[in-house]
Amino acid sequence: MPTVADIMTTDILTLGPDMSLRTAVEALGNERVSGAPVVLNGRLVGVVSSSDIVEFQSANPVLERRETEEDNLREDLGGPPRSDEDEQENPSSFFVDYWDDSNSDLYQRFQAEDERSWDLLARYTVGEIMTRKVMTVRPTTSLQEAANILSEHGIHRLLVTENDTLVGIITTSDLVRAIADGTLNGDQG
Repeated sequence: MPTVADIMTTDILTLGPDMSLRTAVEALGNERVSGAPVVLNGRLVGVVSSSDIVEFQSANPVLERRETEEDNLREDLGGPPRSDEDEQENPSSFFVDYWDDSNSDLYQRFQAEDERSWDLLARYTVGEIMTRKVMTVRPTTSLQEAANILSEHGIHRLLVTENDTLVGIITTSDLVRAIADGTLNGDQG
């Protein structure tokens, strides 16, 4: 039966908990990955995904200050105040409107952010926003079991550990490739 070791990635981008969010965004963008394990002194301590960073950014006080500045600018220009309809708008549409190219990757979007937001990412660390509860499997875990864990928990990556040491990572993309080439069914070839 095929195991995680058969398809896991062993050349893994890792982040440190003391790394700034700005540096982490750059690293994720450079590697074109959507998340990475966080390691301290060789020990796995968490994981950070692009959705963790976007969630942090959406709760960031700089964005709230920007709304106040926009309201003040409306008043200064004699425009109408923000309406109830503005308040009921889907929150996610803010990001689509806020970023010039909402289809670009995370790194490109954060680069397009105004300097105050980008500088804010430099003041916070990976350790402050990382997910501490990390799902791990062993290299000997079957691919079927790994797929079930990903599905049950609604996650996109599992970290592979052996004797508390990070040895690999398996993602939903890895599983899709395994299905496509027959590895999951043991039909390699």
